[in-house]
This record gives sequence, C-alpha cells and structure tokens, in this order.
Amino acid sequence: MNRITPLRRFFHGGALEHGVSRAAPVPDAGMLPRECDVVVIGGGFIGCFTALALAERGLRVTLCEKGVIAGEASGRSIGWIDSQYLSPRKMELIDCSKRLWERMDERIGASTGYRRCGLLSLFKSPDDADAARQWLASVQGLPGVDAYLVDAREAASLLPAGADTRHGGLYQPSDACAEPTLAAPAVALAAGRLGANVLQHCAVRGIECQAGRVSAVHTERGRIAAQAVVLAGGAWSPLLARRLGLPLPQLMAFGSAQRIRPAVAGPDTSAWLAQGIYRANGDGSYTVGAVNGAAPLTPTTLRHLWQMLPAIRQMWSQVDPVFSLDTFLHDLKHLRGWPLDGPSPFERCRILQPETRHGVLRETLGQLQAHYPLFADARVEETWAGALVSTPDNMPVISGVERMPGLFLGTGFYYGLTMGPAAGQALADLVSGRTPEFDVHPYRHERFVDGSALQFQA
Repeated sequence: MNRITPLRRFFHGGALEHGVSRAAPVPDAGMLPRECDVVVIGGGFIGCFTALALAERGLRVTLCEKGVIAGEASGRSIGWIDSQYLSPRKMELIDCSKRLWERMDERIGASTGYRRCGLLSLFKSPDDADAARQWLASVQGLPGVDAYLVDAREAASLLPAGADTRHGGLYQPSDACAEPTLAAPAVALAAGRLGANVLQHCAVRGIECQAGRVSAVHTERGRIAAQAVVLAGGAWSPLLARRLGLPLPQLMAFGSAQRIRPAVAGPDTSAWLAQGIYRANGDGSYTVGAVNGAAPLTPTTLRHLWQMLPAIRQMWSQVDPVFSLDTFLHDLKHLRGWPLDGPSPFERCRILQPETRHGVLRETLGQLQAHYPLFADARVEETWAGALVSTPDNMPVISGVERMPGLFLGTGFYYGLTMGPAAGQALADLVSGRTPEFDVHPYRHERFVDGSALQFQA
C-alpha cells in the first residue's frame, strides 16, 4: 500500500467542492412571515433542536437555512453520541443530552436512527490504560459516566475477530449513535408539525437592531421582525457575528468518512482503533472515519491564530494542517463584507462541502483490512467529508449576548450530534426566560471579551 507523503498530505483535503446534501429531504414551508417571536438561523442539529424546543413551548418560530436541513456538518458526522475522554466540565451537558436522546424518537414520532450501542476505545499500550484511569478519576461521581476499563477478553468480545486486545480498552455502555442523514431532518419535520416555519434556501444576510436590542433579520427573501434571534450557523456563525462587531473565534477542521459493506455481519459496538474509527449502521453497513482530520489554513485562521493557540496545541495530533489556494481566497472574500440588499456569502455557498481525502480513507480502510478479517472484502459504497468547528477552549457557546439583548448564540460545537438536544433545550430556556437544566455559565459568550483565561477542555 502506497502511503501519502507529508508534502502531498499538506496540499490534500483542504479544498471545497460543489455541495450536495446527504440528508433526507425536508419539504419547505414556503411563505416568509412578516414577523414571529424567534428566528433561528441554521438548519443543523443545534438549530433544529432549538426550533423544536421553542415550538413545543408555543412560540412562533421561523428557522432559516441558507441551503437545506442538515446539508452541511450535521448530515456528515460519524454518528457517535459519546463522551469518552471529554472534559469533566462537559459531563452535565452531555448527560442531559443523552437522556433526551433516549426518548427522542418517541418525542418526535419518527426515527433518528438512535440506538445505544456502546463505544470501545482500544488501548495500544499500557500508557493508554494509564491515561484512561486518569480520565476516569477526573469524572468520578459525575452524572452520566458509566465507563470502565475492560481486559483483553472482554475487549475481544466487543470487537471484530483479529483485534490486538492484549492491553484492553475503555468501554462506555451508555454511548450511542444516530444516523446523521435522518436525525436533523426528522427533528425539523417535528418542529414544523408543531407550527415552526422551516425555510430552506433562505439565507439570513444580517441581523437588525433597534434601541440596542434585536428587532429583525434580513433574509434573501425579505425582512422578518422578531423579538429574539438564535444564531446557530456552525462554521458560518462568525461571519454574521462579525457584522455586529461580536468576536466569535472558531477553528474549522475537515473530517472524511466512508460507508462500507462487509460480506458478513460484525459487532454492533462502535470502536476507536489505532487504524480508524467506525460504527455499525442499521442496514448492515459500517461508517468508517479517518483518525486525523484536516485543518485548512485560511485568513480567518491566521486572524484568530493567537486566540486559537490553545486549541491548536491540543488538537495538533488529531488534525493535519492543509492548504488550498481556492479555500484561502474563498475565505478572504468573506472578510470584505456584503450589503443587505445584495447576494451574501451564504447564497454563494449553499452547502459547505470539503474535499474528501480519498487517499487517507484508502489508507484507513487498508489498515482495517490488514488487521480485521471482517473488513477484508469490504466494498466502499459512499465517501464524504464535513466541516467541524471548535472554539479556542473547545467549549461551545450556549449563551445570550449581554451587549445585544434578544440575540442568542448556539455555535462552536465539535460534538454537535452528542450535545444537540440539550443545547437546543437550553437555548430555548434562555430565550423564554427559564433556567436551563445544566449550568450554562461555562458556555457564555462573554468569556471571549471579559479577559477570562481560555483553557482548552478536551
């Protein structure tokens, strides 16, 4: 097997391609309302779960998506709902989200592909076991943590035949998975049945303020008056925030994955292996992802480089820096701004679709085939790539904005599928003046402007 050289890897995987959605289609509500109570910007996991929670409370909600529901990152994730090795500060949020996931299909009356399958991270050496023990000690007694160390025999029972399990692993039974192509669309449809206005191909060009508070959004179809706006635009959130003078630093990374179909059925447990990560799908296929992602070097990356250093230092072992001139120039054009009465960057790129790192995926599958007979005759059925985002401290933003009443932020989620239900519920709480179930102080936007020390949280 030919390995990819470092130089080729640097120029491979950072480009953008013509965007095509993987997600199940959602009918458009069609008509643009003149006014509503809340406008939610973004039709990914966070936006859809927020719209659902608001609609359940009887508020008039309009969700505006520039492309299609789950067309970008939310339809392209690996599909894990997990919390292994994550910071103790995130456990309350994740526990809340996992509990919401368990009854999600019943709540919305449709399938999200959710199932509780567990996740095993296989150790490569005794050092990995020591790191797992340290993490377990750090989260001892916190809600929702049921992970434990497994020996070689138990690890082997959870993995395909052929695994080197001599060092054991870390297993968490409550970790689960959902189908990214189904989840957000099903939630959006449920929100629509409750009265939410779900608009696709309706980019928000800007947010209007009067007397110091949010008063409306300007879309490509016209103006919508609203008392509150939830910005949940994922990789696009900083662009809209910049128009308002709000700092919102995010680092973007691209991840590649593929769906393969083994000749025989394998274990249902999801796994993180030295050779790659995978989950079993409900139809007998497997979703396989590369361990490393790609971090494109762009003007925005360079602009926030100093702030992003904590994240870059911690994530460097999991992302490869890559460069694409087209992506660099694409980002540079966005820094110039745009008029509210003309096309915006959101209309010029309806679906952000990164270049798939086919060479890296071939390497990943080749290594799995070399170690696991289950994958020996695997047939690749689909490949894709998606964009992930992280803040400098790798903590999402679930927050109102003090200097702009009526504006709420739900962005910066590296684990959007895992955290989506609880984040959406908390944002709906904040909009409606309720106290969220978990402490949202660590996720406040003000930490970027009040001098708080930003310490990276796994």
